[in-house]
Amino acid sequence: MTPTPARRPVGRPRGDGRPHLTRDEALLAAARLISAEGYTGASIRMIAQALGAAPASLFNLFPNKDALLNELVVYLAAPSLDFYARLAALALPPEVALFKSLFEEAALVASVDRTLPAIFYLPELQKPQFGPAQQARAALVAHYRRLIEAGLASGALQCDLPDLAAEQMLQMSETSVLATLPASPQAQARASARFALRALLADPARLDAVEAQSSQVDLTIL
Repeated sequence: MTPTPARRPVGRPRGDGRPHLTRDEALLAAARLISAEGYTGASIRMIAQALGAAPASLFNLFPNKDALLNELVVYLAAPSLDFYARLAALALPPEVALFKSLFEEAALVASVDRTLPAIFYLPELQKPQFGPAQQARAALVAHYRRLIEAGLASGALQCDLPDLAAEQMLQMSETSVLATLPASPQAQARASARFALRALLADPARLDAVEAQSSQVDLTIL
């Protein structure tokens, strides 16, 4: 998960004469504050203050805080979903695509901003008004479920509950690198992917070969 390319600036000019407030700026500031303070604790006023903007500038971009959170989750999920689509187009063996998915996601989270995955686990997201956010996260889980089911069908993978395994794979990619460790993001991502595939491969002795094939895939999350 990482920010999408900047969009056309929209919003009112700030009082200090700085450029218009953009959606990207607003969403990233909201993500950091919501991660730190929780959804209830992070008010529109606080987010605006962090941006050096008036609350009216945020309301010009988002009708309310619920709409902001829905858009934030969709925004954070979009680069991963784009990566999944590009990965699927390569028609790789499912176990190789799974290793690549876990590695790239974990490396990105460790490299960019470790607070962002917390947004996907806010308890408020279970409420009905957060349907778009729920759909975005469900699409992330569905990617892992498709790969696991394909691996089960081919005999390359084994697991008792594919739905549970898919959820666990997403959570591992998002949270396994949150511990304070001296290892590099790449080392943490590799360890996470190897840990997961070692458990899922029908023949764990193939792990090195699966990793080697994954490393040849010239694809990253933008």
